[in-house]
Order: sequence, then C-alpha cells, then structure tokens
Amino acid sequence: MVKINDNVIRERIEQLRKIIEKYDYHYYVLNDPLIDDYEYDKLYHQLLELEKKYPQFYSQFSPTQRVSEKNIENFEKFSHNPRMLSLENTYSDREILEFDKRIKTSVKDNYTYTVEPKIDGAAVSIIYRDSKFFKGLTRGDGNIGDDVSANIKTIRELPLVLNTEYKGELIVRGEVFFTKERFSKLIEKYPFSNARNAASGTLKLLAPKEVARRGLSIRIHTVITDLASTHTETLEILKSFGIPIVEKYYIAKNILEVLDIKEKFKTDRDTLPYETDGIVIKINQLYLRDIIGYTSKSPKWAFAFKYEPERSITKLLYVSFQVGRTGIITPVANLDPVYISGSTVKRATLHNFDEIERLDIKINDHVEIEKSGEIIPKIIRVLNDKRDGTEIKISKPTICPSCGQPLIQYEDEVALRCINKNCPAQIELSIIHFCSKKAMNIENLGEMMVKKLLQYDLIKTIPDIYRLTKEKLFQIPRIKEKSANNILNSIENSKKTTLKRFIYSLGIKNVGEFLSEKLAEVFDSIDELMNSDYEKLKGIEGIGDETVRNIQMFFKNQGNINLIKDLLSCKIKIEKDKKSEVLKGILFVITGTLKNFKRDEIKNIIIENGGNFSENVSTKTNYLIMGENPGSKLDKAKKLKVKIISESEFLNMLGKR
Repeated sequence: MVKINDNVIRERIEQLRKIIEKYDYHYYVLNDPLIDDYEYDKLYHQLLELEKKYPQFYSQFSPTQRVSEKNIENFEKFSHNPRMLSLENTYSDREILEFDKRIKTSVKDNYTYTVEPKIDGAAVSIIYRDSKFFKGLTRGDGNIGDDVSANIKTIRELPLVLNTEYKGELIVRGEVFFTKERFSKLIEKYPFSNARNAASGTLKLLAPKEVARRGLSIRIHTVITDLASTHTETLEILKSFGIPIVEKYYIAKNILEVLDIKEKFKTDRDTLPYETDGIVIKINQLYLRDIIGYTSKSPKWAFAFKYEPERSITKLLYVSFQVGRTGIITPVANLDPVYISGSTVKRATLHNFDEIERLDIKINDHVEIEKSGEIIPKIIRVLNDKRDGTEIKISKPTICPSCGQPLIQYEDEVALRCINKNCPAQIELSIIHFCSKKAMNIENLGEMMVKKLLQYDLIKTIPDIYRLTKEKLFQIPRIKEKSANNILNSIENSKKTTLKRFIYSLGIKNVGEFLSEKLAEVFDSIDELMNSDYEKLKGIEGIGDETVRNIQMFFKNQGNINLIKDLLSCKIKIEKDKKSEVLKGILFVITGTLKNFKRDEIKNIIIENGGNFSENVSTKTNYLIMGENPGSKLDKAKKLKVKIISESEFLNMLGKR
C-alpha cells in the first residue's frame, strides 16, 4: 500500500479550502455561481472527510468550521474601540439642508458626500487580526457589545481569511440582515414580524447551527482602521479583500446632488436583495470627520434620511389559504391590484385569524395596505365608512387546501395546522427530517439531494424513498453508478432501525430525541404507541398534557396512519432499542470543548448507557465532564463539590479504555 506524503495531503486540503472560499464569494457576494450545488457539495464533503482523516491539519478558519456543532453557554462581553455610535435621522428634506449648513460652519475645505443604502438590519462590528477573523460583536450599549462570533462565522459571505494579506488589526462595521428571498422562506416557519427583528433575534441565538440554518447575510458600510483618505476608497479596498460592502453607493459633489440621489434611490432600492428604509449621507473625506466631530451618541458628519412608508387604498376581493413548509395555514388577502413601492401588489398577508378579528376584516372591504420593512405587504386598517352591506365574514378553513386532511389548532398556537407528514406543501421538510442522522440516518440523502429528488419528480411522499431505483436516480444530472449505489445502499441500510429512531423520524410536535427515547422505553411497537390511551402517555416522565394531545392528534390523522402503514409495507424492520445500564441513575453535565466528541454525541452516549444529561450544574449532578476552556459551570461544580472528570475518565466508566 502506497503511503501518501503528509505534504501532499496538506496541500490538497489547503487547495480545497481556497476553492470553496472562492465559490462561496461568487455565490453569496457576487451572486454569480461558478458551479452547481451538487458539484459544490462534493468538494465540501471531500474537504470534510480529509479533515476528519487528518486532524493534524485542522484550521479554525476552514470553510467546514463556520458552524459550531455545540451551543453557546452565554455571550461574553467585549469592548468597542472606538465606541459604536448610532445615526441621527429624519424624514425631511429641510433637515438634510440644515445638516449641510452645519458642515459648512465646521470646515472650509472642499468636500464631497457619499450616499449609500440604509440597510434595515442589526448593527455589528467585525475585527480581523493579521488577515484572520477574530471577533464579531453586537452594538450593545455602544461601549460594550456581545461577542456573537460563533454566529457571525456562519455567514458565508464574510471571509474567515482575507483575500489579501493584512498585518495588524482591521475593524469594520456593518449590518446583518436577511435577504428578501430568505426572509420570505423563513416566515413560513417562524412568526417574525419583519426582517430586521428576525435578523436581530437570530444573531442572539445560543445555537450557531440554527443560525446557520436560517442563513443570515452581511454588508459592511464603515471602516474604522485607516486604509485610505476617503470613505469610498476604503470600501473598494475592503472589496479587494473579499469583504462584502454595501451596493449602490454614490458620490455627491454637493447637497443638491444628495437630494437628487435620494429621489433616484427611492426606486433603485427595490432592485437590492435586502430591505432598506432610507439612505445614509456621509462626508467622504476621512480627515474632515474628526474636525466636524461627534455628539455623545452620533457622528456630526453623517446623517440618515428615512423614507415614509408607502401606503395605498384598495379592495379585498377574496381570501385564499397557503400551507407553509411546517404545515401552518396562512390566510392571504387577494386584492384589487395596486401599485406601491416599485411593484404591483395583488396580495397581502393576513397572518392568522386573531389578526383578522383584531382588524375586523371582511371580504369586499376597502383596506389600506403598507409595504415598508415587510417582504409581504400588510393590511393596516379597514375603511369602515366605505362599507355598503356586501361585506362577507372570513371563515376558518377546516381541511388542508393542499392534501384535504383535517386541520388542527394546538393549544399554544393561534395558527391552524396540517399535521399530515405526506402533505405535498410540506413534504420537503418532512423528508429531510425523516432522512436526518438522528432519525432514519439515510447518509447519502442530505438536504440538497432531497431537493433534487423532488425537483425531478422522483419522489412525492416519504415512502417513495424506498421505491427509488438506479434508473430513476440516473435522471438527475451527474448521478453516476457509484453515487446511485451509495444512495440505494444507505436507503437499504435504513430499513433496519430502532423504535426510538422511527418515532423521532415522524416529526411529531414537541417529540424530540429525549421523548422519542422515553416512548420507545414504554411501548414495544409503533402499533402499541399509535393505539395508546391518554393515561399511559401522561404517566411517562417528561410528557405533559400538551404533548400527550399532540401525540394523540398525530396518530388520529388518517394521512399519518396511511404513512406509517406504507412505510412498514416497505419492509422497514423496527427493533426495540438495546440499552446499556452501565451509567444508570448517574447525572452528567459537560463544560468546555471536548477533544473526542461533539456535545450531541457524548449526550447520546450517556443516554444510551442509561445515564441522564443536564445543561446545568445542580446539587443533583453526579459528574461534570470537563473539556478545554471550561466555562462558569466549573466554578459552580467546585462550589457544590461535584466530582469533575476528564473525557478519559468518562470512557473508563463505560469500560472503553
């Protein structure tokens, strides 16, 4: 067997990292994909496998390290230097002219203005050290921000290593946001009121994996470090570094040109991929900024103009109902077409029936709509004085408009839902969850391949996975013999599974890994679980009234009953989980970064061997497993005299060392 030289491996890993970063830049920043998703995924997984096989070449700046598998315990605080200010803003042309008069009293030199989009997002500060990403911070109180580096790193537009070598510290500031397209998909799953709040909330999640799944974007608009003599020059330098900067910035020779640009940009902004609520006007010459100065809260050399929200009156013709990817039913107002904010609006979201009742909206009503900071226009109010008696009350639907199954409403939600897992409108998410590692673990059917299977109409339901053939897979471009065999082998291997995995794969609301395991301990088969009564379910540790009702509603849905029967007819063999009791009755907590395990992996090992796992140290904790860079849990464990052990000692307890 020929031994491959370490240098060859290292060079290949570094080459793959550079290639993937290049493709990321073209895809996410330039909106100019160089290869298709399938080819990209192959390169990414090739890099991932090499890094796993040769851990000596690990780099925290690799594209594979953008998403941390473990949750953040809390956000550390970090000082801004210099402080992070906010901008004064106005809706008035007169105040823009006043702003220019104030500038003229401070400086006698010639100057120009830059005018750029005011992105409707969350402000952040990014620090690079010697060309490498160091920290990402929220604004906080302007002096101290939260260190959200793990979440910022998930943003693929932002390079972890600059294209050009830069020595020393580089500080840049900008806005984190969701693109219009991305937010449109997110609101099918999450009840966000607008894109700005969604971005701000996502940035503060303690779960980087979820942040990555949502898909934040970023644009940089300010450079703190001295790079050039003008603001526009610094932006172009950042662009050469591979850092995404604000699009459509302009140079204005005087304040009258600023006003002209402001009017032009009012329509130009509709072509941008993200929401803007105005423009930012800045002095372009950087040396003049210190002369002009600052207030306690804002720079005197910059000013924001915000556009008034655009509104219009139209008529509500009828209401239709959309099924989101998670089964939530959203009522949609179909309107008499009206032109607003650069496009013709024919529909507006009604959110849910609580909103319909709050606004007292009826079919044939005249309504005022607004499109500002919202991807989908919304109805602001009803014009009651225009009612003529032809108005009709909007009734709740009782069956799913996509699959015809009865709709339900959980006690903790205002939304109506379809819970049929084979519902065509939500089949993509259902299949992705079904195939996932913790569910049926179909290794070669990841998110991208599931999308391809649906795109080429090779599957329409979850059981169709088990009816795939080599001939069908060959219909997907670039799928050859080896890839097809790998997919089919993964599918075949998944037919032998455990009851816990099968329950989890069904995606029952509030039934995650832990409760799936509890249910698998109590019931001997899926049939027994399907026919279980309220009292038996209620008696299971960790299951409350609401979850019991969710389980029973799921198994009363005929679509779900048919799904399970169909899956079992595909020769899926479900075995009872074999569980070791070597850790029975022992409660573990973890702190720090582990060398040999991801947090989820060691958690599963603990549970599979009869132990219990908690996120917090308490008097009931038996052992704290300590990794590198432990957090505050270590101090608490010492205070409570909890026994602290290493990974090696934990493996000894399992008898694996």
